[in-house]
Amino acid sequence: MSSGNDSPAKSTADDSVRVDVWLWSVRLFKSRTLAGEACKKGRVEVNGQRVKPARQVREGDEIMVKKGPLVRTVAVRETLTRRVGAKEVPTYLEDRTPEEAWEKAAEIRRRNREGIPDREEGSGRPTKKDRRDLEEVMAEAEEREALLRKLARTMKTSLLVFGIFLFGAGSAIAADPPKRSFQASEKSVVFKIAENLSVSAEKLQPETNETTGVMTGLSASGSVIIKTKPKGASDWIIVACDKATYQSEGDVIVLTGWPAVKSGLQILRSTAPETYVRVERASGKWAIKGPHRIDLNFGK
Repeated sequence: MSSGNDSPAKSTADDSVRVDVWLWSVRLFKSRTLAGEACKKGRVEVNGQRVKPARQVREGDEIMVKKGPLVRTVAVRETLTRRVGAKEVPTYLEDRTPEEAWEKAAEIRRRNREGIPDREEGSGRPTKKDRRDLEEVMAEAEEREALLRKLARTMKTSLLVFGIFLFGAGSAIAADPPKRSFQASEKSVVFKIAENLSVSAEKLQPETNETTGVMTGLSASGSVIIKTKPKGASDWIIVACDKATYQSEGDVIVLTGWPAVKSGLQILRSTAPETYVRVERASGKWAIKGPHRIDLNFGK
């Protein structure tokens, strides 16, 4: 004998209950979430009107539910808020689904399953087993759809986290960097700093301390291209940027203004204005600091 806790919970004093709760309780959907999503997609109507999940239903209300090719029409015999067993469903639900709706849905299912191009009229109505199978197929299709949506959201979140982890915070949502050419312009002048380091730019000017006016280094601007070959490396790397500044303190060249680095088959592109590239004058070693992304370069 079942305990009091096993009996279905009746609705509140006004004898109404949310439509998504009732649909789940009478086993029209496998979960309340699926019932709610069907409402949000306009697949549920109460007394001829599309409803949201929170819509209250009462005894006597007629509900139409579209599940794939099958359109179910049911009436509320009694409200409840707890899922019941299949044998108890007729106590709370009156099935008013037209026989034609079952036949049409069963025919569509047979065609999809067996690839039958046509079905002779009058070949028989769907049996109770056909109906149970059809309801099960519809439920499985809804579950797959919900799972795919959840998987898509999970993948989107994972890719965002991966992008932030790999390239630095903000790189996944930053604006596209400007396009860069790794060829010096016709107006550029080449300055050879060392055997393994050269700079080409349209303009060269001194950098001075704003307070004392003492010269602290040199800066190049206008189609700046830096070529460097770190000691021990087999290939040259090329950096294109808006400005390159030599800093005597540290003996380094700092490249700013959305720099891009071409290294073998890779092009590292800054994805934020604060990103810069640091090149050691003596060794030619370089490093990119700040948010950036990596593109593959299969061109010449």
